[in-house]
Amino acid sequence: MVVFKKVSSKFFKWKVPVWTVLFIGIVIIVVSLIQPFTTSQADSQSVSMVKYLKEVNEHVFLNVGIESVETKTEKTQIPWIKADVPLSKKKSIIILTYDAKLGIKQPVSIKEISPKKLRIEIPKYEVIGVELDEEHPYTLYDTSGELLSYSTKDVDTGKLVTQKLSTKQQERYLEQYQEQLNNSAKEYYESLFKPLDEEIELEIIYPEQ
Repeated sequence: MVVFKKVSSKFFKWKVPVWTVLFIGIVIIVVSLIQPFTTSQADSQSVSMVKYLKEVNEHVFLNVGIESVETKTEKTQIPWIKADVPLSKKKSIIILTYDAKLGIKQPVSIKEISPKKLRIEIPKYEVIGVELDEEHPYTLYDTSGELLSYSTKDVDTGKLVTQKLSTKQQERYLEQYQEQLNNSAKEYYESLFKPLDEEIELEIIYPEQ
């Protein structure tokens, strides 16, 4: 009886914490019951800052529509012998669809040779930028891993996209499509000056890439 009284007295001394625990337990049970019927929400926040303003004289003469299939593979190596671990490859294939915009970033030089003749010197052609396709800019076509690829790092598809869309990657199209750039530039300046004077002659000096 003495022991029972001691235990009973201790229980009643702890009755507040016990009821608190019971309340918490009930809350947990209720939450677990209603959880399947709830929906999760994600909050995001974006902070942007204008770094500079710059006046430009850019003009696009040519849009090159490009669909590019990029494949990247990662694998695990044994450091001290620099050998690949068998069956450790991870591979991703992405499809990019975009326009490479080619034109000029510097103003042209226009000189009057005579009242009926102008000389237009076009600066070097440059990559103005890229514009992703509105509907299907980026498609992760395939991603796969071999049997022992669990320890291999994932393919950084974001880095792969950034590299492909870099200005350096687009510069090869400048030489490849220089004739089309010249034709587009000619049509553009003729459309500017011919309506003013149909008899005017344009001497256009094209850049050498």
